[in-house]
Amino acid sequence: MANKKKVIKIVIICLVFAALLAGLITLMVLPQDYGTPDKLEIAKNNFGMRLWIGAQVAIMGLGTVFLMLILLIFMVTIMKYIFIGAAKIKEKKAASAAPIVEEVKAIEGAVGEDDEEVVAVIMAALNAYYESQEPIYKSNLKFKVRSIKEIK
Repeated sequence: MANKKKVIKIVIICLVFAALLAGLITLMVLPQDYGTPDKLEIAKNNFGMRLWIGAQVAIMGLGTVFLMLILLIFMVTIMKYIFIGAAKIKEKKAASAAPIVEEVKAIEGAVGEDDEEVVAVIMAALNAYYESQEPIYKSNLKFKVRSIKEIK
């Protein structure tokens, strides 16, 4: 359930970035009609008017930069909360698996002889631990007992 939510969030973020990238590419590829170099007839204006037009262009440029920085900060913050949520889910899974690990250690301490029941209990505990793990980590936890030997 948690993995589905995580995947949905990541897909939404990817779609937003793809839409922004597609819009940017569209603006870059489509032909633009800029007209004549002096379409606004800036050269005919006096110095004060040219200064005012330059200030408007500078404000638009700075505004665009700061708007994009704010958008970037917003996206990084959202991603931080997504990753914090994923970390909390992993912590909950680890906390739920901790009692099983303690049981396995307690059973390992009790093994002194080649008792088939004790071996069966250990295998059941290992299997329960294996089943409690996320599917991503199960590939790393595959095991088979081929033989049981006493270590001296």
